[in-house]
Order: sequence, then C-alpha cells, then structure tokens
Amino acid sequence: MTDPRYPVAACISVGILIAALATRNAGLFMAAIPVLAYAAALLVARMRLPHPELDISRTPSSHRVCSGDDVRYTVAVTNCGAPLPLVGVLDVVPPDQPVQEGIPSYLGPMGRDQDVRLSYTLRPTRGIHLHDHVTVASWTRTALAFQEHELVCSTYVSAIPETEKLPPLTLAPRRTHAFAGPIMARAPGPGVDFFGCRAYVPGDDVRRLNWRALARTDRLIVNEYEQERTADVTLVLDVRAQAHVEVGGRGTFEAACRAAASLADHMIRQGNRVGFLLYGQSIDWIQPAGGRFHLERILGAIVRAKPVRSFAFEDLAGIPASIFPSGSQLILLSSLPRDEDYDVPVQLAARGYSVLVVYMNSESLQASAEEADDALALALRIRSLRRDSAIRQMRRGGVRVLSWDTEEPLSVALHRARLDRGGRRRRS
Repeated sequence: MTDPRYPVAACISVGILIAALATRNAGLFMAAIPVLAYAAALLVARMRLPHPELDISRTPSSHRVCSGDDVRYTVAVTNCGAPLPLVGVLDVVPPDQPVQEGIPSYLGPMGRDQDVRLSYTLRPTRGIHLHDHVTVASWTRTALAFQEHELVCSTYVSAIPETEKLPPLTLAPRRTHAFAGPIMARAPGPGVDFFGCRAYVPGDDVRRLNWRALARTDRLIVNEYEQERTADVTLVLDVRAQAHVEVGGRGTFEAACRAAASLADHMIRQGNRVGFLLYGQSIDWIQPAGGRFHLERILGAIVRAKPVRSFAFEDLAGIPASIFPSGSQLILLSSLPRDEDYDVPVQLAARGYSVLVVYMNSESLQASAEEADDALALALRIRSLRRDSAIRQMRRGGVRVLSWDTEEPLSVALHRARLDRGGRRRRS
C-alpha cells in the first residue's frame, strides 16, 4: 500500500492548471504552482523511498498449551537491505486475544543488519490460533512518502482444554478385555471385591477359605472375587449448535469440551481403549485405542470442535452405532435439545451397549442472564418437569443418566452421584 497523497496532489494541481488555461486567469495559474511543487516533492520522495528488506520470524514459547495459560511471543526483525530512516513493524494480534504484557510493535530507524526484537504475551482460548502476517510501514527522512507491506509470517498455537481430575467413575460395559483394569468384569477371578462362594477344589488358595461357612456347613467353601478388566469406551460429544447455550461469554460448549477432555484423560489413564466421536456437522470418528499418543489425537479433535448447524444431523438418530465396538461403553455428552433425542440412548442400550448420558443442564445459566419473574419461573419449571420425565423414561430403558450443571465442574457432579448411590442423598 503506497501513499495516496501524491495522486491527490497531482490531480488537484492538474485541475487548477486546466482551469487557469481555460479562463486565462494568471492568479489561478499562480495558485497551482505550490500544489504542483508539493506533488513534485512527493514524487521525488516516493522515488527515493527505499524498499524495506526485512527478515521477520515469530517464535512462541510453546506451540501447545492449555487454554488460559500465557504464551510468550518473540518477534525477531533483521534489516537485510539499505538503512531505513523510519520504519514501523506491527505484529497483527488476533482480536480475541488481548495483549497481557509487552508491546507487539516497533517504530524507529533501522540500520543495515540491525536487529530488533519484540516480545509480548497472549492468553489464548481453546482452539487453533494462527498468526498469518506482520505489517511493515517505511517512511522517508522527511516523511513525505511512505509505503506499507504485509509480510507473511505464519505461526500457530494449539490451546487444548484444561482437564480436571475426576473421581472413580463406575462403568458396566457388557464386554471387557483380558487385561487388568478398573472395570468390573462380572466374572470370578483375581480381584478385591467379593463376587460369591463355591465349593473347595484341590489347588485353591487356602487363604480364600470361608471359615464361617465351614463352621456352619462343615464343608470347605472358598470365596470368589470379581475380575477387574479394561474395556472399550466411546465418548460422543454433541457439537450441534442447538444443543448449546451461550450467555455473556459463558456457555455450555466450552464446558462440554473440558468435560470430554477430562473423561478421555481419565479413561486412558485407567488403561481403557477410548474412542471419540464429534457429532454435528459430520462424523468425525477416532477408533478406540490407548496410550498417550492416542490421547493427543482426541485432544486435537476437541481443539478443532466448533458448534455447527446441519440439516443432516438435526437429531441424534444419525449416530452411526455400527462403528462402535459391540458391547462397549458409550458416554454421550449432550443437552438433548429435541424430544426425539431422548429415544436414541434407549435404542443404543437395546442394541447391547452400556450407555451413560451426561446431561448438560443449562437452566441456572439461562436464569442468571434474564430478569426473574413469574413467567420465567413457570417456563423453567415446565421445562424441568419435562426433562425429569424424559430422564425417568431413559433410566427405565436401561440408560444411566448423570445430570450436570455446566456452571460447576464435572467432578462435583460425579461426587454427588456417588453419594446418591451410597444412600447419603443430600437434602435440599
């Protein structure tokens, strides 16, 4: 981009000269001389304006961080050409990332082979953040001419959602693997939880003898324990736009992404094979596997996730159940915005899957954004009754449902659910 003053001054001076020649007015002709001289000075300054030859590189402190962490950017600028009397360098910062510390710009002279370093700090949110270019402007010594360039300098930073430590989550898949893990296999074998008793067989460990049963029946009886194995667990994250609410910078989508990342990290650390499905615009499917590298693949998919609208995936009926391992554990994170969505988990349970629905309850978020009145309270009450009725129907169909208020961490909802199963229900 060049200085627009020269063509404007040239056009004005030529117009005055044409008017002076047409009217044969000497005073008008004399008035055109200063404007013409100014245009000539701009032309000379423009011809003598040196072209900046800058070598620019941008280096972040880390290419992969957790959302909310600070990233320190260092921009190195080297003048590889002629000396520049006055040059301005501006690193274009994304508008959604305000500068926390430092200044991403420089204005001043630069001699030949001179180095200038810029340093500033940003705090990226979840997602992939690209910095594409750097804006450079140079002026002559008299500042009569300038030119502006956009130099390509691509840098990316991936901000993964922050995970939280979850309490033990009780799962009951219908099929497990042969490897030791945290899931009860519903079969006798090595373990710590009591499973049953049977008659003594030569070769059994005498430490497993049930002495009370021996005293009562006068027969040798041994205790059996339940095996603990690993299983296939599939996380299904609902990214449909109608399934999420955002109010005043707070929303359910980011909370759902954090919950999915926490669950994936928790399951993989326990040794399970974890699959991941983004359901919304398309079928973004990751086959079940284990290990740290596989967790990075899942976190990368969560980083790319965005709320979308698609007519092909308006309801959950489009979930391709055939791609899930048979008899595996399914964990669905959704607010089930449509009435047809409540039937899908029951259908999956009928096909032999163990289904856990993490229901994202956004009532408190919506109530905090609107003024409290009788009409709003009645609407929320009606919605709550319809939701409770649908959840009871899902539970009767063999689906486990965890109601989670997205305004609180997922670990709090899991702790509350464990207390409820233990019979120590909280009184409201």
